Amino acid sequence: MILQDLCKTLNKVTMLTSVIVKLQRVGGKLFTKHLFVTNSTIGLIIMGAGDAIQQSIEHRLFEKKPFDKQRIVAMSTSGIVLGALGHFWYGMLDRRFPGTKAASVIKKLLAEMALSPPFALVMFQGVGLLEGRSQRQCFKDYKENILTVLMFDYSFFLPFQTLNFMFLHPRFRVGYVGTLTLIYDIFMSYIIHKEDTMGHRHITAS
Repeated sequence: MILQDLCKTLNKVTMLTSVIVKLQRVGGKLFTKHLFVTNSTIGLIIMGAGDAIQQSIEHRLFEKKPFDKQRIVAMSTSGIVLGALGHFWYGMLDRRFPGTKAASVIKKLLAEMALSPPFALVMFQGVGLLEGRSQRQCFKDYKENILTVLMFDYSFFLPFQTLNFMFLHPRFRVGYVGTLTLIYDIFMSYIIHKEDTMGHRHITAS
């Protein structure tokens, strides 16, 4: 009886080990051979999840506010583009400023800071146009909110990006940033759709 139980346990351990090895192989391919597709997919999932969470918060605050599927599709589509851009951006940074010495890390951080304004513009324009807003309205929203976005961006991302550039392997940069970006995307979803949310609040209150 004890021998049978031991054999069953060994079989389970063997099966689990096999599954882990297969997952490691798949993970290895995703973060090497198929890294571009992986990074683009991460962008899609993170942006979509960020907007879904933000819409859930809005729904709890304003019970009559419906879940906007077009909005989440627009945010997810933008995520694919931004994930792909991130793939090439971090590759370029690591080639241009190799290593983890202080000088290289500082240069990467300065480059990140310089990229933030046009990155935010792409988000406002891309999401807004996909949702049917005019280019003029998208740019107006960008100008009204860019200082708030940059304050959040610099205070939130710079400490974590310092750890990223100092300790993380380059192939995992987009995935790491994508995880952080979930919080950023919730914030950006709120900022981009702030007028819609405030308008719904007034309608609900009346």
